[in-house]
Amino acid sequence: MKPSILALLHIFTAAGACALPLAAEETAEAQPLFSPALEGLISSYRGAAVPVLPDIEPEVWAAIDSPCSAAPGRQRLPRHLLVDKPHTRLYVRNAFADTLSSYPVCASSVRGQKKKMDDCRTPEGDFRLMGIYDSTDWTYKDTDDKCYGPFFVSLITPRFYGIGIHGTNAPYSVPGRRSHGCMRMRNDDILHVRTMVDKDSHVIILPDPVQPDDD
Repeated sequence: MKPSILALLHIFTAAGACALPLAAEETAEAQPLFSPALEGLISSYRGAAVPVLPDIEPEVWAAIDSPCSAAPGRQRLPRHLLVDKPHTRLYVRNAFADTLSSYPVCASSVRGQKKKMDDCRTPEGDFRLMGIYDSTDWTYKDTDDKCYGPFFVSLITPRFYGIGIHGTNAPYSVPGRRSHGCMRMRNDDILHVRTMVDKDSHVIILPDPVQPDDD
């Protein structure tokens, strides 16, 4: 580039550097950044008031909480159960399918999908919970056998009823394939599991590998 052109560029650059701050200052004084109404609102702002929260006693929170749901702002993620019939195992999983704990179970003595009442099969699929009940004094049908342990986690299984996950008076049967259709657990295990599920939980029961000619 020619020396004369370089000299001119230096002159223009220096002139612009000196003129721009002055022009910007004059423009800012001549034209406000915001409208007069907004300028007045901004200048009158003194900060937001501090929110006043209600003074809630701990026993009130205890009354709001429920084993089946959560108070607004205190919601917890549901936990689900996965029952692996072929391997006689129950898994407690969080909402992201991470396994939190697992336990041995006793499933139905007859393998395959449940087709009718009293066929000694455990239904397969995705089920919701009907409720969790104290089954300490429950007896099996017309017998005097109190065989359901301390708790019965009842499932909603369309077409059938009375299917659930419960404790047992025969801990030697867990794990195994000896039940009439429910999933038996050791009593200490069902005590843990029943605290980890609620009305939003799902129970997924995996299918048995069966032959096409099975009844």
